[in-house]
Amino acid sequence: MRHIRAMSLYHTYSLLWDRKFEGMEQIATRGTVFPDQLSPVNSAHANLTYEYGPSPRPVVEWLLKALKVDFSQYSFVDIGSGRGRVLLTAATKPFKQVHGVEFCSVLHEQASRNIAGYPGERLQCRDVQSILCDALDYEVPEGNCVLYFFNPFDVQLVERVVTKFLDSAARNGNRVIVIYYNSKVPELLSGDRRLAFRPLSKLCRLRLKLFSPHPVQVYERVVGEA
Repeated sequence: MRHIRAMSLYHTYSLLWDRKFEGMEQIATRGTVFPDQLSPVNSAHANLTYEYGPSPRPVVEWLLKALKVDFSQYSFVDIGSGRGRVLLTAATKPFKQVHGVEFCSVLHEQASRNIAGYPGERLQCRDVQSILCDALDYEVPEGNCVLYFFNPFDVQLVERVVTKFLDSAARNGNRVIVIYYNSKVPELLSGDRRLAFRPLSKLCRLRLKLFSPHPVQVYERVVGEA
């Protein structure tokens, strides 16, 4: 039943939103790419990855709005950014920078084409990039960060990436917010006191409950915990 509901919602979003935006994309961001199609790759952890699928645009919008932060004080990083849909959605906000980390060269190249060809007047962030590398090799940006995952790979690797960002933030006194969409575990880094659930507004929780194909968890670095 969950799968049927999720597919029904994806179909609805495709009809109502994707067609509207695809005219602005060089490469359509819809559709699923399975692990055996993700090659060539730039990663030592290719065996831990799952299929690529795009996040629903409205869900990303709701989550960003619910953060209630000054976007200009944050970088946005999408781990497993695929063809760039979430990057371009985030770039409609005035983030300091929007980076996508992608290990598949084909998806990276498609995302780069989408970024280069997207109407500039729709973007408030001017530093939008897809970066081809292993997630653990990505250099954590300076300052505060919103970190986004759409279940790109095994949860243990997700936790290693999050830990890398937390370690950097602890050294520099920065904030880290983690959005984990389609999460597979009840709690990330349950033994690490540096990360805690971040509450969402009632309206956002209601929207997600009714209209999100997948569950979502939002976390934040606990300031003061080294």
